[in-house]
Amino acid sequence: MLLTKRPGHCRWAKPADSTLQRIADTARALAQTRYAALGVLGEEPAELRQFITSGITPQEARHIIHEPHGRGLLGAIFTEGKPIRINNIANDPRSIGFCQGHPSMHSFLGVPITNRGKRLGNLYLCDRLDGQPFSDQDEEVVALLAAHAAIAIENAYLHEQLQTVALRSERDRIGMELHDGVIQSIYAVGMKLEILRAKLNMNPEQHQQVDTILQDLNHIIEDIRSYIRNLISAHDEQATLQQKVETLVAHFRDFSGVNVSMDLIEGLPVLSDLQRHNLLQILRESLANIARHAQATQAHIRIAYQDKEVCMLVTDNGRGFTDENGPPASRQGHFGLRNIDRRAHRLGGNMHIESIPGQGTELMLRFPVLFDGNRPKS
Repeated sequence: MLLTKRPGHCRWAKPADSTLQRIADTARALAQTRYAALGVLGEEPAELRQFITSGITPQEARHIIHEPHGRGLLGAIFTEGKPIRINNIANDPRSIGFCQGHPSMHSFLGVPITNRGKRLGNLYLCDRLDGQPFSDQDEEVVALLAAHAAIAIENAYLHEQLQTVALRSERDRIGMELHDGVIQSIYAVGMKLEILRAKLNMNPEQHQQVDTILQDLNHIIEDIRSYIRNLISAHDEQATLQQKVETLVAHFRDFSGVNVSMDLIEGLPVLSDLQRHNLLQILRESLANIARHAQATQAHIRIAYQDKEVCMLVTDNGRGFTDENGPPASRQGHFGLRNIDRRAHRLGGNMHIESIPGQGTELMLRFPVLFDGNRPKS
């Protein structure tokens, strides 16, 4: 059986069903398929402890005689550890058929959900609405959504561990794993979703679904930061602002192919969690806009502290734009600059853009920060 929903309760801090449901719904909408499902791996090999479906009606679900066991094609994704695309499920030797009452399904795309080499589950799609086989683009979209699901599931596992941790050293280890591993993964997935959105011909509803996914990522970041504040004092945080920027830039460089240089001036004050988060989100949005619209080959980031303000300058050598046409990200369906402006105001600062057609674009962010001159540097 492929796509039944598992009832009952699990003894773990499982991610909110609404988050996983949105991921399954978004995968089905973006790939334009009849069915989608998301399975979370249990303690035993190929055992599913949580199963979310999209596209099966309540009436269909009532006629399915038993829940999925993680065998057949579902188990093949776990054992092979790579995406599986099939034009006809019935003709594949790994298929074990459907249980009584299960709706008929034909084509199949399954992608493993993993995080740092650990297998967490699978994301599945069945039957494109246009009857065509699944494409490379379908697989790319589903792989990114699987990365989002991995973050939500891993966050739940780590939160479960926190409930039973007694030793401070172990709390510190988990706190740093949350901080350096999961949060950086979220930033990377968010940036890739922003860039991928530019490649796809999405309608307004699909744009809104991707925006909802990005909002989910931001909510997960805030949840994780709340856990960390309860675990580790401020002076224990070892990841500096420079390390976070370097990680973000490395992900962007690998995904976009744009050569990025950076210059962080010494003397930056320690920023609050809110300031760091918004600064990094603004940088992520800026780099995503460069990848989507600028057609640039080079970009440069400069972050400095002067006149009691943090100043961030992001420049590129792309095609630029004119005042009459406006920045590409401000046109219908693109929300990057709008988000940057909103975050700048949230910091009590402002954002300014200058662009010359054929020469590139410059984005300047400035926001005030209280600093007594004696605090450690970010």
